[in-house]
Parts: sequence; C-alpha cells; structure tokens
Amino acid sequence: MTLSNSSAKNTGTLCGFCKLVAHRADSTVIRWSFRILREEAIAAGTRRIEAVAGDAAGAWAKGEAARQKEKFEALTRKRPDIPGLPAFETNGETAEILKQIDARAAHLEKIAADVREWEKKTAKAGEAELRSRAAQIANQLVVSHAGRNFCVAEVANADAKLVQAVADALKSKFSGPIFLAGAQDGNVALIAAVPKELTSNFQANKLIQQIAPIVSGKGGGRAESAQGAGKGANKIGEALAKARELLS
Repeated sequence: MTLSNSSAKNTGTLCGFCKLVAHRADSTVIRWSFRILREEAIAAGTRRIEAVAGDAAGAWAKGEAARQKEKFEALTRKRPDIPGLPAFETNGETAEILKQIDARAAHLEKIAADVREWEKKTAKAGEAELRSRAAQIANQLVVSHAGRNFCVAEVANADAKLVQAVADALKSKFSGPIFLAGAQDGNVALIAAVPKELTSNFQANKLIQQIAPIVSGKGGGRAESAQGAGKGANKIGEALAKARELLS
C-alpha cells in the first residue's frame, strides 16, 4: 500500500473501513483516518492500494469538496431547482470531514440520477412537441400546394431539426419534390427530398449543391434526400426562387 502522510515511514495495517493502525519503531500505536484513492492489480494475487491519511487526508477532503461543488454547479446549470449541496465544515476531526465528503458524494449521485431522468423526460416531451408542430406545418403546406408538382417553401423561425421534421411529415402527404428552407439565429437550414420514382429528373443532392451557395452555405446527400446549411438568412427568398426554377 502506498500511503501519503506527513509522518515518517510506518508499516500499516488496514483496520475496519476508515482507520489505519501504524506500528512505529518505538512501539507507539497511532490511528489515522484515511481514504483509499486508487486500487489496481499489479501482479497475480497482488494489488496496489494508494491512500491518504492524517493531515494529507484532510487536505484531500478539501480538494474533493471543491470538486464536488463544481459538479453540483454543473448540475444546477442543467436544472436550477435541484436540492442544495450539504455544507462542508473544515473544522473537526479528519474522520468527520471524510464522512461529510461521503454524504455529499451520495447526495450528488442521487441528484445526478434525478437530473438524467429529468433530461430524458424533457427530451421526449420536446420531441413530441416537435413532431406535433411539424405535422401542423406539413398539413398547411399540403393545402397551400395542392395541385402543384413540387413544394418549395420557407418554414418560419425554424432550425434544422424542425425543417427536417416538416420534410419527413410532408413526404407521406405530398407526391412531388420538396424543398424547404428555415432560419433561426442567423443560421439557415435547407432540406431537399425527391421521391425515388422522380430521381431520374431531379436529384436532391444536386438541388442542395446548386442552391446552398446562395445562402453562403454548402451541403450534400443522396438523390432522394439531402441537407444544407448556411449563414445568409437574408438570401432565403432568392434560394427559394432558384429552387422553383430548377424544379419547374
């Protein structure tokens, strides 16, 4: 065992969970609170244990408390309403300080699990809301493009996820080529979709390759489905006009 402590060399024996019994040359028996930091196999039947004891354990605990605070703050950025982290008191015996660290660690573990579960539920709710909104927009586009051979449109205030979701919802409702554009926070998303039976006349990847530069972007994909992105949100109108020209 490798043990860090301010005292001189001692031979140690692990006693219970958190005590070290050291037998010094003068036969004095000293008990330290300690914390195992690392354990690994170094040979068959032999393991190396690295630990800190005494003052070194107290110093380690203070550093660990700071790391725990950082983890807690990271969790609060994800979900601000989580229960607070138990206070860390540096005054007292090392054994009591280590108990505080253990209690905080258990608290953090539970909070982290709760936050992960909350994130999953939030993501599912967000996905459901996205699909619902996309379906509504797709239905509106079907009505507004009834009788047309292609659908070229802008999805207002839409990021790439929403534009893609609208295109996916639209594919089963519209039989012609689809070209959609959306912009949010200055970022432009382009989606092109062409039914397989029409790819001899139109290719989604070629549409994107010709139109994306208009919005200072680029993209690619397959003949049936392609995506692009750019920064020129003020050029979306021009991009849609080019799409109508290419699909006419």
